[in-house]
Amino acid sequence: MLTSLTRSTLRSILLVECHPNALFLLDTDVFIGPRLSTLRILDSQTHFKPTETFQYTHFSSCQPFITKKRFIKGEALRLLRTNSVKETFFKYKRDFEQSLCNRGYPTALVHKILTEVQFSDRTEALRNKTKKAKEILPFVTTNNPATPNLKKMKHWHIIQQQPRLAHIFNQPRIISYGKKTITQGRFSSRKLPSITPRS
Repeated sequence: MLTSLTRSTLRSILLVECHPNALFLLDTDVFIGPRLSTLRILDSQTHFKPTETFQYTHFSSCQPFITKKRFIKGEALRLLRTNSVKETFFKYKRDFEQSLCNRGYPTALVHKILTEVQFSDRTEALRNKTKKAKEILPFVTTNNPATPNLKKMKHWHIIQQQPRLAHIFNQPRIISYGKKTITQGRFSSRKLPSITPRS
């Protein structure tokens, strides 16, 4: 039987913790809930370890402000995806809001971000979203202090006026500064051996 199981199936079996009334899979508890009698579907909720203290990083930490906002939104989406019961979702979301406020997060900021995550959006949040890969041709050059800032692209309109160039470069290029050539930057006064003058 084990030979017919795929690696992903074996990995899933090893990550499941069985209990009499629930299954613990990663950060999700799967249990018999209200949907079983009507829809024949098991319910789920976020799994927290008994040792969880919810000691999030303080708001005054040296993290960028955008990182703090994305953390709040990402954790709220995790609660939305893992909780199939509406009441449980709102309970965990209130607890999360209170934990953030205890760690110095502004109440208005937390409330504004958490309001964007609603239980009615759960079906859309559970769908796999495929990102379309962008084909961008980078412009690779060597960094030189004498060279003007190429990222500003002052003369981009000249490229767009040429039909062939406008077709190839249909959007502004990404400027990438590559490494120096093999001989550049390899030798310095510290690396060269010292020469003792002959007497």
